[in-house]
Amino acid sequence: MKSNWKITPVVIMAVVATAFAVSAQEHKGQHANEASKPPEIFCSHMKTGQLCPGNASMFQLTDAQKQQYREALSNYNKAVDAAQKQFLSDLKDKVHLSEAELALAESWFAQGLNPEINRILAARQQAKSDPKNH
Repeated sequence: MKSNWKITPVVIMAVVATAFAVSAQEHKGQHANEASKPPEIFCSHMKTGQLCPGNASMFQLTDAQKQQYREALSNYNKAVDAAQKQFLSDLKDKVHLSEAELALAESWFAQGLNPEINRILAARQQAKSDPKNH
């Protein structure tokens, strides 16, 4: 019985140490994934083509410029939204697309396409900054 009491703390310490090591690896992996993610220029939670407010950090802006940037960005996103709605309305009311054709056109503006655009932009930027391409 006495030998079990000596082994148990060792086993507990080994389990705790393993748990810490696994947690640290997961934490490192998460940061590596975040670092490898392209910057979110076009918001993943918005319609296709709409820009993220946080991308102003990519520029060296004063506080006044940041406010102007946010206003310009808001105006842009509203215009994109209005243009998409107008386009789809015209396709329905003027072009008289079928329901299936209209659904296809609507899919062009669905949420979820912006991350693909961000990946393309990041790849282009990486190619420009790659010394092998100069």
